[in-house]
Parts: sequence; structure tokens; C-alpha cells
Amino acid sequence: MKRKKINDVYMNEVKEKRIFKTFDKRLNSYITIKYIDEMCDTCSCFINGKKITILDKNYAILEYTPLDLNYNVRIFIDDNGKILEYYFDIIDKMMIIDDYIYYDDLYLDVIYHTKNANGCCGYISLSDEKELIKAFNNKDITKKQFDMAYKVALNLMNELRNKSNKFVKRGNKDYIKCMKGL
Repeated sequence: MKRKKINDVYMNEVKEKRIFKTFDKRLNSYITIKYIDEMCDTCSCFINGKKITILDKNYAILEYTPLDLNYNVRIFIDDNGKILEYYFDIIDKMMIIDDYIYYDDLYLDVIYHTKNANGCCGYISLSDEKELIKAFNNKDITKKQFDMAYKVALNLMNELRNKSNKFVKRGNKDYIKCMKGL
């Protein structure tokens, strides 16, 4: 299992960032915003055959770490405040250590690319299945964790198709609220 720290951005191209963290009782979730001040190179990926910048200077990552769900979601927001992508890490558990938020990543990811990113439609994909299987075969995770990862991912993809995921429904309002406070 991989332990991830929320304050990390996981992209070597980010040189300088500002981090804002709060807890929302109604969502039962930590909210972290990573505002990107400087990059050594842009982060791009191909979505539906088109190369899209998902992280650059003046972009942001809005991150929700719910206490009662087995996923963490990073939302990539461009310099105009438009949401490009929702990246859900399926997790075993989250924890607070020395005022830092960590979670144990179960490898499997669900990615929802928005119309803002690819220009035509929303697109949902499941990623890193091979990593999950390898972790199970290497006994890095248990059968219970393996099964739970798939169950959470399938439920999450169903929520995304039905437009019922509570974090997606929030749009960029938490990002706007934070940026107004600066």
C-alpha cells in the first residue's frame, strides 16, 4: 500500500505552491487547496485524442478527504476557475499525523474528465488495475482490501454516471470561496 500525504502535489513539475486546509463538518471532509505559483513545466495528458494541460502556473488542485468514504478526490482547476478533471484515489483509510493528512492508497483510481477538458463530453475511466492486482499478488494488500477497492470504484463510477457524487455536485464553489478570502 502507498501512503500519501495531502500536502504533496505528486507532480515533479510544481516548483512553488500555496496550501490552504480546512474541515467542513457538513461534508465530514477535509478540504485542501493547492494553488500553483510556479512550474518548471506544464502537466499535460491526452483526453479523447486531444492534448490537454491539466496543471500549470495559476492553476489549482482542490482536494476533498472525507472521513467516512474510501476515496480521496483531487479536482484540477485551470487559471479561469474551470474544472478539468476529478481524480479519485481509492483508499483504505485516512489519518492525521502531526497535523498532516495522510491516506493509504489502494492503487485503483477513477478519473472523470469534464467537458471543460476535452471540449465534447464527460469521460470516466478506471486506472491502475494492474497496480492493484500486482499489490494483491505481492501480498501488499489483503483480499478484503482488493475487493473493497473494486466495490468502491464501481459505486463511484455509478455515482458519476448518475451525476449524484456530492463532491462533483459542489463544482468549484469551495475553490472560489477560498480564493475570495485571500
